[in-house]
Amino acid sequence: MNQLRITGGYLKGRKIATLKGAFARYSSSKLREAVFNLIGDVTGKRVLDLYAGSGSFSFEAISRGAKEATCVEISGEMAGLLRNNAALLSVNKYCQVLCMDVRYAIPFLHGKRSIYDIIFMDPPYEKGHIGETMRLLSAHAVYDQKTTILLEYSKRETLDPSCREKLIEVTTRRYGDTVITILETGTGS
Repeated sequence: MNQLRITGGYLKGRKIATLKGAFARYSSSKLREAVFNLIGDVTGKRVLDLYAGSGSFSFEAISRGAKEATCVEISGEMAGLLRNNAALLSVNKYCQVLCMDVRYAIPFLHGKRSIYDIIFMDPPYEKGHIGETMRLLSAHAVYDQKTTILLEYSKRETLDPSCREKLIEVTTRRYGDTVITILETGTGS
């Protein structure tokens, strides 16, 4: 097993276990730190982490003051690891793990009337998941007029223009092979 370190907040320096294998791609500590510098204060925010993987984004957010995080991860093995990491970090009461496909999780959360302040998605690169997920979010809103949506994707991908409908693009930054786009729902949603 490999490990990632939390880069900020009260859990700074603590380790998160990860799985080895070609199926997993983890955001580097440097990238996670850059993302949180871009979005600023997350104190008291509710986070939705789609394609959660190891949960590193959610654990970073909780460490930096987020109220709670909902992690959606389709892999049973990865979801189990995520739950173990949450328990080892003593944040399991703030971190809900849904082991399900994002295509089912978004309508499920919408049906529960869940609303999030920050939505983060880091799907497998170059498979068209961002456009599909953004259409699901549009049809089953789990956000309000002050939600920040972060997209992490490959520099070889082009965002479908429909991903930005009714949203305000705050910034797009490139970090090596990775692009981060930050959108806000604004008053148009």
